[in-house]
Amino acid sequence: MKDNLFEMLLNLFEQSLNQLQKRNETAEQELIIDSSDDEQNAETDFMQFKNQDTKSTRVLIYEEQMKMSKASYQFLMRMKLCNVLTDATLETVLHQLLFSESRIVTLQETKWIIRNALSGNLSEEQLAFLDLVLYQTEDEPTLH
Repeated sequence: MKDNLFEMLLNLFEQSLNQLQKRNETAEQELIIDSSDDEQNAETDFMQFKNQDTKSTRVLIYEEQMKMSKASYQFLMRMKLCNVLTDATLETVLHQLLFSESRIVTLQETKWIIRNALSGNLSEEQLAFLDLVLYQTEDEPTLH
C-alpha cells in the first residue's frame, strides 16, 4: 500500500509539474507574440492632435516665455491680434526666436525675425509698409 501511495503521489507530482511547464511555455509564447505586436503597433502609432479652433489662443511654454523680453512678447501678440501674423507665421517666428543665440530676445530682434518671416510672401509695397509698421518711431506730438 505504501508503494501505491508513493506512486500515486509521484504521478500527481509529475502531472502538476507538466501542467506548470505547459503554462509557462504558453505564457512565454503569448509574451513573444504580444511584444512583436507592440513593436508593430509602435511603428504605426502616432500622436493625433486636434485641429486648432478659431477661438483658441496660443499659450507659450516656459522656455518661450523666458526667451523673450516683455516688450518682445507684447509686440508679437499685438501683431497676432492685428492679423499681421497668421498662425503658421507666428509658429515660424516663435521657432526662430527659440533658436536665437541671444539669451533674451529683444524687441529689435523680434521685429527683424518677423520681417524676415513675412518678406518672402509680400510685394515691395507691402514690405515697405511692414517696415514702416515695424520700425516707426514715436515722435513728440506735433503742435497745431
